[in-house]
Amino acid sequence: MGIPEADAEELACETLFTVSSRIHTFQHGGRAKLTTWIFEIAKNKAIDFHRKQESQPEEVALADGFPHCAPAGACAGRNAPYLSWLREQFGKMEDSDRELLLWRAADIPYEQIAGWMGISEGTARTRYSRLRAKLVAAGKTVEM
Repeated sequence: MGIPEADAEELACETLFTVSSRIHTFQHGGRAKLTTWIFEIAKNKAIDFHRKQESQPEEVALADGFPHCAPAGACAGRNAPYLSWLREQFGKMEDSDRELLLWRAADIPYEQIAGWMGISEGTARTRYSRLRAKLVAAGKTVEM
């Protein structure tokens, strides 16, 4: 589907995450086979990938304190100071906070994260929101 290999591998992982988190919605004995249902999820992930690529700005732009740039890896050198800062920030966090941020970055649903962490879904949402706000506030004080 015209997707670079590294991105295709990431999309395959995202597809598997989606399948595992939504398998309960699949209707066994329905109109579609399981393989067709999985293929449709993968196809939609690929379409979303292409849409994101078309809408990406060419230069690094900060949105909510996080960089967004052209196709994957195109501006990696320009992100080096930011990535170093982010590693430093992650090093200051508790493991559970770091995991929460990374799981949400992988689009894992709050409900599933809450189950893993043994907290309510509302608590997971609130913690994530507060963690992002802390990172955004800390990012405004750092020269990127």
